[in-house]
Amino acid sequence: MDTDRPFDDKAEQFDRLWDGITPKGVNRTKAMKFRQYILEHVRQMRRPLNRENARRYWMGELQKEIAERDNL
Repeated sequence: MDTDRPFDDKAEQFDRLWDGITPKGVNRTKAMKFRQYILEHVRQMRRPLNRENARRYWMGELQKEIAERDNL
């Protein structure tokens, strides 16, 4: 059984949402709304507003990093 698949699916989902890719084609409005939503969460975590941090938030990496830091 491939244990990496859910992680890959989530990463692929992020890329589709970030780029606004829908079954009907590219939707720039949806892409901008998604980016604004994710980047607001990144901003609240006091991280630079960029695609890499947005991806790390989406994948749960930023939350895990902050939780580990707070437990020290």
